[in-house]
Amino acid sequence: MAEKAEKQNQSRLWTILAGIGLFLLSKLKWVFGLLKLGKFATLISMFISMGAYAVFYGWKFAVAIVYLIFVHEMGHLVAAKQKGIKTSPAIFIPFMGAAIGMKEMPKNAKDEAYIAYAGPLFGLLSFMPAVFLYESTGQPFWGLVIFLGAIINLFNLFPVSPLDGGRIVGVLSTKIWFIGLLIVIPYLFISPDPIIFLVFLFGIMTWWKRVREDFEHKRTELTLEAFEVEQQKLSHIQQELNEYRDMPNFSHIIGTYIEDVRVAKNRVKDSVPTGFTFPILQDKKKIEKHKIIVELEMLNNRERFLKTLREEYEKDRNKREALAQAYHESDPEGITSLPVLPDFNTAAYFEAYEKSLLAEKAETKKVYDQQKNYYVSNMKTKIVVLALYLLLAGVLSAFVVYGNHLMEVNRFLIS
Repeated sequence: MAEKAEKQNQSRLWTILAGIGLFLLSKLKWVFGLLKLGKFATLISMFISMGAYAVFYGWKFAVAIVYLIFVHEMGHLVAAKQKGIKTSPAIFIPFMGAAIGMKEMPKNAKDEAYIAYAGPLFGLLSFMPAVFLYESTGQPFWGLVIFLGAIINLFNLFPVSPLDGGRIVGVLSTKIWFIGLLIVIPYLFISPDPIIFLVFLFGIMTWWKRVREDFEHKRTELTLEAFEVEQQKLSHIQQELNEYRDMPNFSHIIGTYIEDVRVAKNRVKDSVPTGFTFPILQDKKKIEKHKIIVELEMLNNRERFLKTLREEYEKDRNKREALAQAYHESDPEGITSLPVLPDFNTAAYFEAYEKSLLAEKAETKKVYDQQKNYYVSNMKTKIVVLALYLLLAGVLSAFVVYGNHLMEVNRFLIS
């Protein structure tokens, strides 16, 4: 009885540590800070993780679990490299698994599914030698490796993002995430477990983000429209200032435009809605607020630009006056003619500001297009992904049953 209680305590501790590990992995940045350690990061974290497992379960179990996780992560790394995505080294987290950092996101859900699928696929291949070794030697340890490899990778195929399965079925329909979450709910009550709870929590967050994408697209569309409006206003201001460029009070004229912007800013600030707005129920109000905020940002940018333009004009004017004064003092009779300086180039400043607007607009449009088309895929792709997903899940399920049978047969020999 004492031995059984001890094993239960160890199991409970493992679950708690796993839950903590998942929380830290998902919510904090310290894990990915370790990714900057370089090529030794994987090796160092691997031995630390192996030592932690060994304390509770012995070295054989530690070597097996770290090996299985390592091959799984290598699958992701190889697939990411094939898709041209740079990654950081894999970092092992004791009682959790491992993490890799992608320096850029996949271009679409199809590529993301490819990278996600490679993990469980490599995971399946990782314990194939153990099948041969068990059948050849009958050693219970190899049965443990088979069971661990199958259950770890099958769990990762569960259709809840951010698990590998959720990333794979995203190509089919992200609505499957919701079905996966519904399946998880009973387990939260039947078998309360921190790691299941955290998977559910982060699954909810990912699903909700996907649900709100249409709303975010509308916000981005308003931002793109604001760029268009600002370009038109900028062109109008440039045309007017070109007419006044040679006037002696040109700096004051620029100041009137700055004052117009300030008045507009105060008007816009007064119209910003206050208070909390409920998602979905008050999306219209949220959109109106976003439109006002974007307009305010554009006004702030325009004000900074006009102030810079006035400052540069005044510097140029002062330079001209100082040069004229110097020539007058050195040649009061005007024998030497004053050198002709080029006119103040207002167009260059407008072009530079417009260029910055266009660059920001292009980047916003690029992100918008990628996000809007991220989950778009043709029927052929969906059929292939579904077939491969079900095939891999079926094979892993069979090995879970097989591995569990081996564990039962050798339960008195595995320690």
